[in-house]
Amino acid sequence: MNPADNIERALRQLHVTTRSTVDARILANATAALEHARLSPSGGGRASIWRSIMRSNVSKLAAAAAVIAVAVVSFVVFHGSAQPAYAIEQTLEANRALTYVHIRIEPAGQGLAEAWAQFDDEGKPLRLRMEFPNTEDGPKSVVWQGNKAEVWFKAKNSDVIMAEPRILARFPEMLEVFDPRVRTEAIYKAQAAGAVTIEVKPPADAQSPITLIATATSSPGGREIYQINPVTKLVQQAERYELQGEEYRFVSRFEYLEYNEEPAPDVFTLNPPADVMRIDQTMQVIGVARGDLSDNEIAVKVAREFFEAMIAGDYAKAGQIAGGIPAEKMKEGFGELKFKRIVSIGTPTPHPDPRTHFLRVPCEVEVEADGVRQTKAFTPNIRHAYNQPDRWVIGGGI
Repeated sequence: MNPADNIERALRQLHVTTRSTVDARILANATAALEHARLSPSGGGRASIWRSIMRSNVSKLAAAAAVIAVAVVSFVVFHGSAQPAYAIEQTLEANRALTYVHIRIEPAGQGLAEAWAQFDDEGKPLRLRMEFPNTEDGPKSVVWQGNKAEVWFKAKNSDVIMAEPRILARFPEMLEVFDPRVRTEAIYKAQAAGAVTIEVKPPADAQSPITLIATATSSPGGREIYQINPVTKLVQQAERYELQGEEYRFVSRFEYLEYNEEPAPDVFTLNPPADVMRIDQTMQVIGVARGDLSDNEIAVKVAREFFEAMIAGDYAKAGQIAGGIPAEKMKEGFGELKFKRIVSIGTPTPHPDPRTHFLRVPCEVEVEADGVRQTKAFTPNIRHAYNQPDRWVIGGGI
């Protein structure tokens, strides 16, 4: 096979799709897992109240006070006594000083499968680790600390470090995943709004968990079942079910495996193999400056500068335009293929998959392989660098 036929493939294999690492699809993978675990009745009225409650960032103290009041009423209803053996405020109090949690989510699909989170005394995240076993880029491991995210793309044998200051701002959206207190608070506030009914079943024996069942009141309905440790009063498991016909069918399960324990030394450290391609975007300037150019104009400029760098044999610059790929990896990826001249660069068009945010730029370049020259057509994918709207990069794949 002519080496020129492998150019597009080489770009895709070399390129690490940074926009799909921690932005709308890595972070939102966690948010999607959050959404997947919620009761989500359709329609307006109570359903809208439910969604609003589950998505709001309520004051912890105000919510706790509301929960305690509702919990007392609910136990009078379900147990006929205002002195229950268990009340939800015990779980809230048990989680009051949450410093570390380890959870597992089933089924993971393309979303989050396992996560670890460490918090400071004010409940803000210090370190996060998230495992995504099956995504559009293959399996990924992500560690966040100190406003930096490291992403190990296992299928691509690549490890990328990038600036990621937005997790703190977006973390309230993820608290239902990491903090079971937020989930239980929302459940009881939803009950106060009439969006759900709650049933509490005491444990059958000293070793069995307390069961809390929250059922949506509007069609099509849904149900969440919580298993609570009778001794520690911590949530051990949360399951979501959807009503199909007259039967509730299992949708997802959250298992809370560890609470406030000392993390293992390597929990928040990725250990990719020694031959992994490492890219540290925090230590270099990547891409091409946009300036005052339009999207189409900067996309054309990126394509031109990339191929000009390849023609000049400047693999360092070509790799920098391709998101920070090391020069030796660029040279290795293209082997003996030589770029001779740019024949034409056409008008950019949107990528057929809008999730990518790519512009595709049609190009024709004269290349040489094994002493034979030919004109090769390319359609490089171009967009702004992750977290850097003023820097545009060339990439491959989705």
